[in-house]
Amino acid sequence: MNKEIFNHIYSQLTDDEKETLQLFLSGQKYEQIAQSMNWDTSNVGKKLKAIASKFNNSKSVKEFREFLFEIFCQYRPNLVSAELQKFYGFHTSKIILPGRPEKPDSPFYIERYRVKRRSIESECYEKIEEPGSLVRIKAPKKMGKTSLMRRIQAKANQNDYLPIYLRFDNLIEPDNISNLNDFLKAFNKNIKSRFTDVSDIKDWDSKNAKISCTQEFEALLFYLEKEIVLLLDEVDEIFKYSEIAKDFFAMLRSWYEESNNLEIWENLRMVIAYSTEYHGKLDIYQSPFNVGLPIELKEFTPDQVTQLVYLHQLDPEIVTPLMSMVGGHPYLVRLGLYKMSEDELKIEELLKYAPTESGIYQEHLSRHLETLVDKQNIKAVFHEVLKANSPVRLPQKNRELHQLEAMGLITIKGDDAEPRCQLYRQYFQERLR
Repeated sequence: MNKEIFNHIYSQLTDDEKETLQLFLSGQKYEQIAQSMNWDTSNVGKKLKAIASKFNNSKSVKEFREFLFEIFCQYRPNLVSAELQKFYGFHTSKIILPGRPEKPDSPFYIERYRVKRRSIESECYEKIEEPGSLVRIKAPKKMGKTSLMRRIQAKANQNDYLPIYLRFDNLIEPDNISNLNDFLKAFNKNIKSRFTDVSDIKDWDSKNAKISCTQEFEALLFYLEKEIVLLLDEVDEIFKYSEIAKDFFAMLRSWYEESNNLEIWENLRMVIAYSTEYHGKLDIYQSPFNVGLPIELKEFTPDQVTQLVYLHQLDPEIVTPLMSMVGGHPYLVRLGLYKMSEDELKIEELLKYAPTESGIYQEHLSRHLETLVDKQNIKAVFHEVLKANSPVRLPQKNRELHQLEAMGLITIKGDDAEPRCQLYRQYFQERLR
């Protein structure tokens, strides 16, 4: 069962059924539930079993209680008492220090929604099942792009597709980024290295690198005769190499459109993740950035942060003060909850020292500070954003603003920019004068 199905079934329950569930999940005994609902005690178990059956429970009478605890710990943990969560061991998994992508089966991965009852994850899963499809995932760094890519990769494996995952911050090296030919050779070699029985490059034409790379990939599609999901992460790393970026993205666009001409290209599904839009000399009609399914990862909502709070077995009272400092930024929220859960850090102490050198965010903040010091033009624009008491419009600084947005330091709404959260405002106001 996924979250959309769970939410749909839950929404169809009667008010009496929801009240019965809430009493049960809070830890009340059958006698207490019967008294609250004005029932005979013998009817409580029957009512709960009937509710469980609506969630497709196929377990025995003795197991339906645990089944209800399990699915509600997973999808509505705020309804389950902390004592019962500990007793049944549904959230006794070790809490991992955040910073790396969440594993596909991580209980701390939070799904996000553009529309009710349909997560962006399910949208992506459905899209990669379409022949010749493309998914574009945009979000600043540390917002969960790679975690989502990992889940799409797992879904591709589940569908018996062949996922190929490439990170462009690892792909780009001094020896292969000097010209388009060397870069596409490295790109092609990296893809083909995943398949030990695939032959090396045969007739590569250095003067027509895009054609050679396309021919090589088409030959791979014919050879494998399976759906390939090409997952390209951090592609904005090549934005700074404008001439290479222009031709590379034009090639990806041609691959996407080739599915309309040759059936074999329907086997290719692409997922592209990036931190910001391309602002170089790129013909939008020769790039993949205006086609396919666009996904933009937003910050966590209070309800989603509350869900994480329960998963960390913390008091939901901390949601409001924590979000007042870091907003719904996934990494900052997770790090704060980790420190409060594992190190028993109090919310008051966290907030007091958060924007200082002795706070839990010091390493994260200092890395951003080093980048800003090295890039004076970005630093100057960020300083203008910080000194404004309200969202500011800087029409002549569009490129710098989008670089700051990619770093996750600001949010842009329409034409107006402001610091992403109070943590950034307080910390950098003291240091960027």
